[in-house]
Amino acid sequence: MLTGESSLSRVLALIPAYNEAERVGAVVAATRAYLPVLVVDDGSADDTAILAEDAGATVLRQSPNQGKGAALRAGFRWALEAGYEAVIMLDADGQHDPAEIPRFLQTYTAQGADLIIGERTFRQMPFPRNLSNTIGRWLFSWALGQPVRDNQSGYRLLSRRMMEATLDSHEQGFEFEVEMIVTCVQRGYRLAGVPIRTIYAGEKSHIKPLHQTVHFLRVVWQTRRAMRRARAGGASSHWPSLLLLPLLALTGALLILSGGIGIDAAGTLSPVYPTPAPIAFTPPTPLPPTPEPTLPAPEEIIGLPAPDYALPLLDGETIRLAALRGQAVFLNFWATWCVPCQNEMPLLQRLHDEHGDSVRVIAITDPHLGQSEQQVREFLTRYGFTFPVALVEDETVYRYFDVAQIPVTYILDGDGVIRFRHIGELTAAEINRYLEQVAPVAGD
Repeated sequence: MLTGESSLSRVLALIPAYNEAERVGAVVAATRAYLPVLVVDDGSADDTAILAEDAGATVLRQSPNQGKGAALRAGFRWALEAGYEAVIMLDADGQHDPAEIPRFLQTYTAQGADLIIGERTFRQMPFPRNLSNTIGRWLFSWALGQPVRDNQSGYRLLSRRMMEATLDSHEQGFEFEVEMIVTCVQRGYRLAGVPIRTIYAGEKSHIKPLHQTVHFLRVVWQTRRAMRRARAGGASSHWPSLLLLPLLALTGALLILSGGIGIDAAGTLSPVYPTPAPIAFTPPTPLPPTPEPTLPAPEEIIGLPAPDYALPLLDGETIRLAALRGQAVFLNFWATWCVPCQNEMPLLQRLHDEHGDSVRVIAITDPHLGQSEQQVREFLTRYGFTFPVALVEDETVYRYFDVAQIPVTYILDGDGVIRFRHIGELTAAEINRYLEQVAPVAGD
């Protein structure tokens, strides 16, 4: 895990590029405001390499064109040899906003995740990409055995050991990025995500729809078999491959109908790409206003009534914060892999057991934050924790309470007012000190 500014200085921005002379200079310039930049020029026929260098990037050339997967692995090798602890990979075509790099760095410092994926909002994508990405997410999550919000996003952070784990891959194209997630999960590394903007501005696509649909489904099927073997100790079954046939037909038909694939005079399928309208990519400096800045700062919510969020509990019930008036409340944000969280859990259980009539403990976690719902259930069962646990995916809750690291605990009094914010592991003495100040208001 990164522990300070000196560690952050060992993070590299990696940009694979193929014939991106129109945009690569602006992307590099915007990215260099945050990190040093390595551009891997994957056999471009234009001035991509020259313009990237002029913008201040180190450029690694590989020829002929070998595909995005090969370009990324070349960049990983360069970064490892140069001693970098992590890389943030982003595309050269302007779809990834460099101003969001701090989000990845903050998540890395807070969680020490090995693979952090920038998660887009699919409904903001143009048709048919929104549909194909949604179908792809469903298929891949089914194959992996756990939900993945955006398996095809190319905006990612990889730790050093994650880069090392990918070097033996033979995938050349976008399938490499999908395989990367499988490698992370199979090795037990930490997987996380951060929300990013969904940007489409007429960029030229290098995707061959039919070819890559077939190859994506191949990766999905290989993933399914690998995960089934891992869980069953080596046994596998071939019957689920039949399920892929109608999905392949559906995906191919959607691409043809939407203009993603054309049929030439000979009756064979060939990719058809619309000519993009000329645009100038101007990196936003700073980011355009988003809902986050309108929220009060963490110190400003102290003394305010907590919003009446509806929290879905693990047992299937839903509890609203307003329904807890008259009791003090400890809202604890945690995850199964977080060691400080594990250390404070017995104290929260004791608080629940000894003060259950006047104090409520609600432990809040995201079932997709490097863990699955099943892993949460197994963790609670293993250690015998019985206090209420809420599985919350609503990013509004985490943004309001500014959950940039875990554990973090908010203490509410009996009137539902946020009285304290505690960052880090709770101790028995600290819990008692908070209780002395909120229990009288709670009627204890």
